[in-house]
Amino acid sequence: MRTTLLFFGVLLSFLSCKAQQQIIPLETKGFPVENTYYKDLDNELNPFEATWQGVFNNQTFNVTFTKYMDYNSTGNYYKDRLAGKYKMIDANGVQLYSTYNVPDDKAKVISLGFVEGTNKTKLRLLFGDLCIDGEIHLSFENTQKTQMRWKYFTKQEIVVDDSDCVLYNEMPRGEFILQKQ
Repeated sequence: MRTTLLFFGVLLSFLSCKAQQQIIPLETKGFPVENTYYKDLDNELNPFEATWQGVFNNQTFNVTFTKYMDYNSTGNYYKDRLAGKYKMIDANGVQLYSTYNVPDDKAKVISLGFVEGTNKTKLRLLFGDLCIDGEIHLSFENTQKTQMRWKYFTKQEIVVDDSDCVLYNEMPRGEFILQKQ
């Protein structure tokens, strides 16, 4: 009886260990591994987490980055990402648009990873909307990490039915400097 209980105890502990999620560093290369959490173990995303403000075409652009754990249902894994929520205010103080009410996992701006060869100083993000998407590169302009360069590249796609599209791409195109708030 004692041997049977010991056997089932060892078997149960082995099975519970197998069911646990594997945690590995965020920037691990290769194909994603199922039931793995790609965690920001070295807090490399933390300097970007803040509210940033800049002026683009005489309008004030505010963006807030927050870290969240994203679940990829296709590959069945988790990954730390930044979600970017933003708003644009015209020269008269009127808010033109805002995505601050969107949940993190539905944000139009999400981090993809660091640009290769930049020693984790340039972060790539994806901007996606119904009819247009693009890539954003963020890099710090000073050692205190209080100024950041925003560079947006649009990837225009052919749209067959634009009835659900916004009238314009609200994402500021080009480059400008953001200040940490």
